Amino acid sequence: MESEVSITVFIQSRKWSEILLCNKGTGKDLSLSVGSWMVWYFRVLALFVIVMGLSLVPCHAHGSEVMVETDDRRMEKGYRPVCIHDPKDGWQSLRHGFRLMAHYNNEKVAEQLKAFPQYYFNRLSERILVHQFYLNKRIQEKGLPSELALLPLIESELNLKARSSARAMGLWQLMPRTARAYGLKVSKKCDERADLERATDAALTYIEYLYRRTNDWILTIAAYNAGLYRVKQSIDLAMESGEYSDAGFWSLDLPAETRKHVAKFLALSHVVLLPGKHGIKLPSLSAVEGGGFSSVKSGYHSPECIIPGVGCLYCRQLVLMVLYIYFQSF
Repeated sequence: MESEVSITVFIQSRKWSEILLCNKGTGKDLSLSVGSWMVWYFRVLALFVIVMGLSLVPCHAHGSEVMVETDDRRMEKGYRPVCIHDPKDGWQSLRHGFRLMAHYNNEKVAEQLKAFPQYYFNRLSERILVHQFYLNKRIQEKGLPSELALLPLIESELNLKARSSARAMGLWQLMPRTARAYGLKVSKKCDERADLERATDAALTYIEYLYRRTNDWILTIAAYNAGLYRVKQSIDLAMESGEYSDAGFWSLDLPAETRKHVAKFLALSHVVLLPGKHGIKLPSLSAVEGGGFSSVKSGYHSPECIIPGVGCLYCRQLVLMVLYIYFQSF
């Protein structure tokens, strides 16, 4: 009887030991699976946090713009970091700073699209190659809307010696009085309006002044053509009569030449932004070394465009691609 009891106890102990060993192995497997699951959970959580963080970083200012004080004067600086995906493509760099797209969709602008056929760009390709990259660089450095780099194409077709019947001259078609007011020498012996770098600095300073007086880039372009007094007078008259509606500039009583000038400027900007849509192939645009342009360096980057901040589209894509490769390696 005692032997039977001992045998029974032995069998029961073996069963319990097998059960304990089995449970011990299951617990180990369970702990491994939980640990693996936690690792992947935190990886996915980290990726989600990074992606959400990148999506909340503004790539450009839409509607609202950042105002900073510079030399005791207010000057607009749009928060749109410039990062050139292809340093040799000056057009791509220019498009990153476009800020007037809201004004492109207008019937007056659409009418002027026909003024820029393929032949227009083919005819000016040599001047574009020589001058346009420098203009882009100066506009970017000043933090102005990049569309302004296209204004000389409308004003003078990038002809440094262009003259008008009203005595305007140079790439930016500055009048003698305006040129002198902004530090240029204008005389029979020396006319610095034909100097690309000095005339560009003077013209951009003048444009900044016009913007501070109008607080509107379209009105600034109109004032550059018709004069600030004429534009301000038109605004005052429109506001008195109650005709200054949401149409803004297009509701003003300005010369037909000025209205056409602004429409052509916006139409050209639209073509440069979406050349394929308009069946246009833009001429190659890259930095020019030598001939007084050694300071023009390809691949200009805004100080705001840094990988840690990931403030531009291309840097975001680069970071996300690296993260994807990293997580796929596990």
